[in-house]
Amino acid sequence: MNLNRIHLQDGTADNYDLTVTTDENIPLGAIVTVEVTIAQDKDFGAGYRHDLIMEEAVGVK
Repeated sequence: MNLNRIHLQDGTADNYDLTVTTDENIPLGAIVTVEVTIAQDKDFGAGYRHDLIMEEAVGVK
């Protein structure tokens, strides 16, 4: 897929995780601003399934 996955967690729930895909390399702990496409019930196969995923992030800072 040649994409990086960024996992965003705000600490409000143990298993709550928002996933963003991008071709940018983002360092751990970075503060970012993104524009994304939201997709629901996305299944990439091979165990990669997301109830909600933010795809193709651009404008990553």
